[in-house]
Amino acid sequence: MLERAVQTAAHAASFLAYYAGLVVLIGVVAHVVTWVITRKGTARWVWNYWTVVGAVLMLAGLAGIGYGWLGLGLDTVAGTGAAGLGLLLLSAGLWMVIPI
Repeated sequence: MLERAVQTAAHAASFLAYYAGLVVLIGVVAHVVTWVITRKGTARWVWNYWTVVGAVLMLAGLAGIGYGWLGLGLDTVAGTGAAGLGLLLLSAGLWMVIPI
């Protein structure tokens, strides 16, 4: 009984540590990307090549969706993740290419 409670607590702690690490990783990546983009030269480059960056993001998104769907299969975790990331990249590219 006690052994099962300890195993359950260890599993919950492992789950929480994994997701806390994931949140920290996303925060660090967001901070680094923001720092790189807000530098004057990078911001000027993105502004000058806005449509090209959008087209590249769209193509990367389509490739990710295709690879996740046809290469890995949507019934796998990796395939679903690749297709989801591809969908995010495709939508970001569309927002950059289509003027609103």
